[in-house]
Order: sequence, then C-alpha cells, then structure tokens
Amino acid sequence: MCGIGGKLSFSSRPGPSLAERMNARMTHRGPDASGVYANGPAVLAHTRLSILDLSEAGRQPMANEDGTVHIVFNGEIYNYRELRERVEHYSFQSETDTEVLLHLYEEYGTDCLQYLRGMFAFAIWDENEERLFLARDRLGQKPLFFRQTDEAFWFGSTIKTILADPAIEAKPDLPAIREYLTYQYVPSSKTGFQGIEQLSPGEFAVVDEDGMRRESYWSLSFANKLDAGPHALAGRLREELREATRLRMRSDVPLGVFLSGGIDSSIVTALMSDLSEEPVNTYSIGFDEAAYDELEFARIVADEYGTNHTEYTVNPDAMAVFPDLIEHYEMPFGDPSALPTYYVSEVASQDTTVAVGGDAGDELFAGYDRYTRDWFVSQLAKVPRPARQSGLGVLRTLPEPILREQVFHYAKRALEIADEEPTRRFARFICHALDEQVDQVWSGPEPTDELRNFRRAFDRADGPTRIDQITHVDIQTYLPDDLLAKVDRASMAHSLEVRSPFLDHQLVEFAARIPAKYKWRRGNKKWLLKRAFEDLLPDPILTREKQGFGVPIDEWFRGELREFGQEHLERLGTRGPFESAGINAMFDEHLDGREDHGYRIWDLVMLEGWYERFIDD
Repeated sequence: MCGIGGKLSFSSRPGPSLAERMNARMTHRGPDASGVYANGPAVLAHTRLSILDLSEAGRQPMANEDGTVHIVFNGEIYNYRELRERVEHYSFQSETDTEVLLHLYEEYGTDCLQYLRGMFAFAIWDENEERLFLARDRLGQKPLFFRQTDEAFWFGSTIKTILADPAIEAKPDLPAIREYLTYQYVPSSKTGFQGIEQLSPGEFAVVDEDGMRRESYWSLSFANKLDAGPHALAGRLREELREATRLRMRSDVPLGVFLSGGIDSSIVTALMSDLSEEPVNTYSIGFDEAAYDELEFARIVADEYGTNHTEYTVNPDAMAVFPDLIEHYEMPFGDPSALPTYYVSEVASQDTTVAVGGDAGDELFAGYDRYTRDWFVSQLAKVPRPARQSGLGVLRTLPEPILREQVFHYAKRALEIADEEPTRRFARFICHALDEQVDQVWSGPEPTDELRNFRRAFDRADGPTRIDQITHVDIQTYLPDDLLAKVDRASMAHSLEVRSPFLDHQLVEFAARIPAKYKWRRGNKKWLLKRAFEDLLPDPILTREKQGFGVPIDEWFRGELREFGQEHLERLGTRGPFESAGINAMFDEHLDGREDHGYRIWDLVMLEGWYERFIDD
C-alpha cells in the first residue's frame, strides 16, 4: 500500500519540489521509500509501503523499458502472477504487481482495467500520448482525490497531498457539509472541500491538453439470478470465498486478521487458518460497556483455530486520538466506529503489515438489522392507512414515560415510517438526521432533495426484490463512502494494509446473482453464508445475533465526554451556517435523557474538529 500524487499543467510546467512537498504529506501511507518523477507538464509523487518485492526494484515512480510511460500505484493486484503471463514478452525488472500493471497498460491501454482483480488507485503518465490515465478500483477500497482547473490538474491519495500546492486554498463546500449532516459522510464524488473531488468506484479518467474525461468501466447488476438450489449455491460460495482469501494471502510481509467475533471475520479466520502453515495472528477490540463488547465471541474463534490473539479495550480516554482522527480522515466523517478501527489498526501494525478483514459481508448477504426492519415496515405499509393512523393516534396519547419504553417507541416509529415513500423509508434506518433534525442545527444552503444520493442509487438498483435493491444501494453508497473510507484512513494512519476477500469483484458479482430468498430467509440474515460455512463456525458464532461495530457514545457524552462535546458544539454554533440555539437544545435533550442524540452530537463534534484543522488554519 502506498501514497500517490501529482500535478499536470501544460502551461506552468510544475517542478520536482511540488512532488517532494506532496510526499511529505503522505509518508504515513508509505514510510518505506519515496520517489519523484518530473518532466515536461507532469510531476508524479510516490511513498511506498513495501508488500511485494521489498528490494529497490519495486520503488516508484516506475517506468517502462524505454522510459516513456511512468506509473504511481497504490493497492494490490491479487492476480498479478497470472496476469504476468499475458505480458511475459516484456522485460521485467521486479517481482511487483506494479510492473505487471505498467506492461498491461502498454499492451491494452485503458482496457487493462478489465483484467485487474484487486484494490487500487493509480496514475500513469504516457509521454508519447501526453496524457494522464487514472483509475480507482471497482468497489472503492482505495481513495483517489483530484482538483481540476483550466490551468492544471492535481491528484492524490490524500486531500493534503493536493493542498501541498500553496496555490490551493482549503474552503468548505457548504452543500456537501449539509449532506454530511444527513448521511454521516460526504457522498461521492464530493469531499467537503470546494473544488476537490474524488473518482467514483469503478471509474477512470483521462487528462490531456483538452481537459478531463471520466468514464465508468464497471457496474454491478442484481437482475440475472442463478437457477440453482441452496446446496449448490453454498458449495460454489465456499469455493469462491476460499479462492478470494487465498489470493489475499499473497504477501512478502506478515499478515493478520481483524477478528470481531462476527460471522464474516470468523469465516475469514477459519479460511486463513486452513490455508496457512503457521498460526494466524488475530486482533480484536472491545469496550467496558457490555452491550458493545464482542471480545468473548472473538476469543471463541481464536481458541477454536489456535490463533495468536491480541485484544484491546477502548474507553473514553481513547478520545486522546481525536486530533489524529481529524488529521487522517480529512473529510468530515461521522462514523464513530472510526475510533475502534483506528485502535485495532494501531495494535495490528505492531507486528503485521497486512491485515485481512470481513468488510462487505453484510452488504452482500443481507446481514444488517435494518434490512429486517425495512421488511417489517414494508409489510406494515400494506395495512390500510386508516388502520395505521388509528394505531398511531392511540400511541400518541400515551404518557411520555410510557412512550419512551422500547416496545411503544419502536411501534410508534414503525407506523410513522410506514407512511413514507420507499427511499425515505430506507433513509430512516441509516441516516443520522433528516428534515427538521438537520434544520434544527443548520441555516445554510438547503438542497432541493436531501436524499438525492440515495435516489440515484435506487435508480441503478435493478434487482427484482426489495432486499436486492437496498443491498445494492448500500454497496453503492454506505460501503465505499463510509465503511471502506473508515478502514482505509484508520489503517493507513498506521502504515497498515487491509484486505477483504468479500470485496473481490468476482465474488461480489456472484453474490449479486444469488436469489435474495437465500440471503434473507424468513428473518434469518446471511442464511446461505452461514449454511456454506456452518461446519467451520462454532455454534455461539453461528447462532448469535448481529452486533454492529458500535461505540457507546450516548453514554460517553452524558459522562466523561460531556465537557468535551459541549465545548466543540459551542464553537461550532458560532459559525455562520449553524444554529447555536438548536445545537444547544439538542445537547440538552440528550443530557436529560429525553432523546439519544449521541450520533448527531458525534457528527457535529467531528465537524468542528474538521473546521479547526483544515479551514481555520
């Protein structure tokens, strides 16, 4: 894993000093070496985290044989050994996947992307064509930011790489900030910074003297389902996931596993233990609060497979790394599980360079509780509206203390949501704030449709069932913009590479063709996945309920983090687009226990930290 950056300008002819400044901003992504290319209109910058071929031959920027094509590459091409046979007529100087990719480009041009099985973001400068070719992997595991003006084009693995050019000023993109308050992340291709965007997953760009052309090279379809029974599908799923895991174990440095004790990471641990000749290293995070702690389940799996197991407990004192989270996430980012992800990455990085995780298992096999809730509310919506309204009216007459009880609270919420159209219904289960909740704290520009991001995703979701559609929407939105961004930034802060077999695009395409009835089966989430690996999973893992990678921020903001939260909210309230009175009222409601606003408070606290670090400086 590495950091890449660069600038293209046919008028100003940038020099190597800019590339050196870029490298200085991303040494955490590549602490082992750095390199610079500068010639004519292009400069390229690269910092290296050595994974394959640790010798000097693997350094970048890397050039072809005659020095006319240059590449900076971040990621892993897992099938590079097989692809090398396609271009074996070229002269190779290293054992890296980077050189394989370079020669694939020489052979196939931009069509080289069709052969790649991996996670990546790269840029290739072709001197003969005088064009820059950039691409991002299909699922969006690796970031690639850019800025384009009439005079120049900048790109980088981090936003700070682009901001290394003193000609660029960091300014907030207020419409993007407004979306952040809804989604807890800034939806692609925005970043929260004016004029700085990111390539979308499965997209490439070509930049030359005529400007920039962007094009999608991959899309996922749920339309064509496999005509096979569950036994055959489970057998094929097992083969596909085992092969994806085997490919992700290719490394010249030590590997480990992020083990949460859930289904996905437990399967990965089981497969890696079977494929490895040595005990696997596993790493787990827990909390003092029992409702959020999964360590007992992680220990069951670690004991079952005899792993070298390491645990770490996160508590409110861990917020000492708050400035580091702001620094490394760069964009406004409100998922509080960034905190334990940061710490498990730190722990794992002490004795491994590559960690394997279970990201995307929930999206591919319908593992989230919100899928069940969406189904229930969809069924409720079929009840005649007068009957629903009558029930809602009765609930609204209940005294407040009774209405706060879980069963009545959820019943009231379900009846209210059942009245809404399907996209907004889905948003109620995943967004941190909607409508009046955002208006309470925001007085800046209002969007014409705050759920536009979801509506675009639903328009592309072509599956025949609601489960197909909402999992497809998650794969397009929540997965790349939240989960994968979270893991990439937290792991690379500690120079750690993270891989996930569930993100193998061939496995993803196969999973999309599995009928939804075998994923979510009468309320049983991940039914087929569990069936495929039931002999490898201990019973407590196989039968446990889904537990998200949550953080007890509700309790923390009423306790140890109360002053910390209040100070940040007060400072945010002094900024132009925000409503101080509404922010204070929300915080008071949380402290009094009238509502749980922990996630909304976290979003605003992180946002204030972002303003102070990137906009005020």
